[in-house]
Amino acid sequence: MTPGMLLLSVARRIPGRVAVRAGGTERTYGDLFDNAARFAGALTAHGLSAGDRVALMTENRIEALECYLGCLLGGYTAVHVNDRLALPEVQSIVDDAGAAAFVAYGRSVTAPVVLEPVFDAAPIGPRLVPPTAPAIIGYTSGTTGTPKGVVITQENLNRIILHMPVHDGLRPGSRCAFTGSFSFVAGIWGVMLPHLYLGGELSFMAGLPPAEWIDRMIRERSNFTYVPSPLAPAFIEEVRRRPEVLESLTGVLHSASAMRPDVMRELVAVIGDRFVETWGMTETGAPVTTTVPADWTTSCEADDIYASAGRPANIASVRVVDPSGAPLPPGEEGELLVQSETLFAGYYRRPDETAAALRDGWLHTGDIGRVDQAGYVYITDRLKDMIVTGGMNVYPAEVEQALSRMPGVAEVAVFGAPDERWGETVVAAVVRAPGHTFDDQLVIDWSRRHLASYKKPTAVMFLDALPRNAALKVPKPRLRELYARR
Repeated sequence: MTPGMLLLSVARRIPGRVAVRAGGTERTYGDLFDNAARFAGALTAHGLSAGDRVALMTENRIEALECYLGCLLGGYTAVHVNDRLALPEVQSIVDDAGAAAFVAYGRSVTAPVVLEPVFDAAPIGPRLVPPTAPAIIGYTSGTTGTPKGVVITQENLNRIILHMPVHDGLRPGSRCAFTGSFSFVAGIWGVMLPHLYLGGELSFMAGLPPAEWIDRMIRERSNFTYVPSPLAPAFIEEVRRRPEVLESLTGVLHSASAMRPDVMRELVAVIGDRFVETWGMTETGAPVTTTVPADWTTSCEADDIYASAGRPANIASVRVVDPSGAPLPPGEEGELLVQSETLFAGYYRRPDETAAALRDGWLHTGDIGRVDQAGYVYITDRLKDMIVTGGMNVYPAEVEQALSRMPGVAEVAVFGAPDERWGETVVAAVVRAPGHTFDDQLVIDWSRRHLASYKKPTAVMFLDALPRNAALKVPKPRLRELYARR
């Protein structure tokens, strides 16, 4: 059974139940899947066949969900395009995926076929496609600065949908206050689709002020929500103000970026064992570690549960290895390797990079960490040169490539600096070419025109020359030190 058939079978049992709410609009399960089938029919009318890639760049609206469901029903491969990307980045993904169609809301993008989603074609029934066929391709930047397509197959997506309720403690009919967005592909396969599988209700709440977010959850009797690190302090204060939200709320998820241990401790003090901490990445499909309610009691055996990402889920294993690949004992730091039933199939049309990441069935995550005696996982550093700002991954190489094309930039190096709100922020160290005297705002403006907004530097440090080590490489720790001394 394909994911489309799996979800359609649920919808047929409860056609009159509300499936999703957004901006004063709602859809029942019957209407949601009727529209999804019509969208699949519209793709067919445009000459697409099962297996074709359909690039989707969508805002937070119900029609966006119908587009993804339509691709699953029609056997098309949905290519996720972050709607926060700049136009050159969007075009790069569309070209790399070989998309037969591009579907967008509210933006004009040059692509093979641009469709403003309409549901005016006859519905089509669900198509059978091979279990190994790609269902969704989610693009993630690489250390080279080139986006790579993470392939989640039909069978893999099924495993994710079936597993996530166990991972996050979701119950049938769960009402989700969805604070994520379609910018994050993991929110689609990790939160939205599993809630539909449970016959639950999705309510889009991204961007709401914290007070309205809590008020909406109280009104709608929400059972589950996601709290990103930047919103955690405000969420804590609003729950203190309106503790009645906890009468229905049974699960509060955090993931994607580090939360300060003191903030996490305060959050748990307010919401108790409803809190769920996880760790994973696009390549793992579902998260690979999780906490459970007992972890927030005195019986927890973790060295420090507030610094931990929990223990491996029932479908996953985590190993710590040294640079030679030899396993390390509990407590010692090394690269974290992951084995899971939901691992991606590989990078789209990139066999060499797939082989480098997936070795002997283990994903080399590029994260540095340790596992304590009780099995709890701790992420302490990154082997990859990557910045995580507000849960979004930014590879310095990608930003460096964009800035190196700016007239007057002789050299540039990009690094992450600690930021209280976002975890990390992007900083550029720039060497001006002789005769050029531009300021930091021009550098930031250039970045904004060529990159997604979250990738732009928030600060620029001008230097006469970049520091280099004996191997002529720019040591990023030295740049961070120079920046901290400013």
